[in-house]
Amino acid sequence: MPESLPSSLDTLHAQMAEPAASAVDCDRARAVIDWYYRNAWQTDTLDREELPWLLDWMRHCHDPRRFEIGDALAVSLIGEGRLEEATALAEALLAESRDPGLTHTLALALAARGQSGEAIGRLRELVDHPEFSMLPAEIAVQAQLDLATLLRQQGSLFKAIRPLTEAVETAARCDDPVWLEQAADMLIEQLVEQGGAEEALEILSPHLDTGGEPRLGLWRRVLDGLGDHLRPEMRERGMALMIEAGDYRTVLNRLVDEAGHDPDRLLLAFTAALALRAPAEVTCPLAARLLASEETRRAEGAPLIAAASVAVAESQEEKSASQAKWHRDGVVQLISVAKHHGIPEGDVRDWAEKEGLYHEHGVIDRAARYCLGKIAQPPEWLIRRLQPST
Repeated sequence: MPESLPSSLDTLHAQMAEPAASAVDCDRARAVIDWYYRNAWQTDTLDREELPWLLDWMRHCHDPRRFEIGDALAVSLIGEGRLEEATALAEALLAESRDPGLTHTLALALAARGQSGEAIGRLRELVDHPEFSMLPAEIAVQAQLDLATLLRQQGSLFKAIRPLTEAVETAARCDDPVWLEQAADMLIEQLVEQGGAEEALEILSPHLDTGGEPRLGLWRRVLDGLGDHLRPEMRERGMALMIEAGDYRTVLNRLVDEAGHDPDRLLLAFTAALALRAPAEVTCPLAARLLASEETRRAEGAPLIAAASVAVAESQEEKSASQAKWHRDGVVQLISVAKHHGIPEGDVRDWAEKEGLYHEHGVIDRAARYCLGKIAQPPEWLIRRLQPST
């Protein structure tokens, strides 16, 4: 609930409608201005309608906080679609003194009005100023990212690389993970689009760890966006970090994306899906791809793979139409595998029982360990996952 103006300031406040017409001088007005700034503005309880009044008095009294309030009002005007008013206000205040926040806001207003060239000029002026490095990280990075976005929109893709790189460096230097990951996302998208994935990796690699500790969010983005370009040892370290952090989705997405039609990579992805207890919609399609041909259905391990797929669908706690479909498909697949192993359809149940192919027989773990043994060079994290004693 907003705090009420103290009664001792009520009479004075009532005389402060318009600065130019008020009999209240700045020395006396200061108490009211200070109260509104401290008790309403800084507590986020100041009404939007009171912003112009407070700004008018601050400008009238040359209060240095007028730029902060003016920036907030300009941002509100932009949000309300009153772009010309926002531009005029920011320009008027900047004519009084330089202010980084207002310069940034003016650039946004100009861009929203379609004056991208002027907006880029304002942002360049901001980021190239000697005092730019002294700004808080969130302000600096946002300005750099907005400059890069405007340059990209104008088709100046190569010119956008510099502010993107600087945004990454600024966020890393200040150890701000949110801004670092946002900057990394934009950098990766930009450079991959230009065929410069290696350059993106070169820029981001020095920032993957800080003080000997991994930046997991940045590692995640590098794996997702640049995984195909990582050295094997770097890729495996990233995957191991995700496993330790419990982020199995990133690991599985990477393995599934890489699998394609390569049987060895498919086997690795399927084994990881079993080991990490991935849901049916991840595991079952991999099993189907592994058993797509008559040759693979006749293979020694085909019954375990097919049975594990059925067991995964059966054991999934969250039941859905998708889960039911994968269960049906898995059963059909198991029957087909049995046929390829000389088992008539009527004998499949007895065969599955004898071979220990049901969920209660631990078929998921058995299939995972069997598949692990068929992988030429399994990653260490997968070995540890399935064979914790080794």
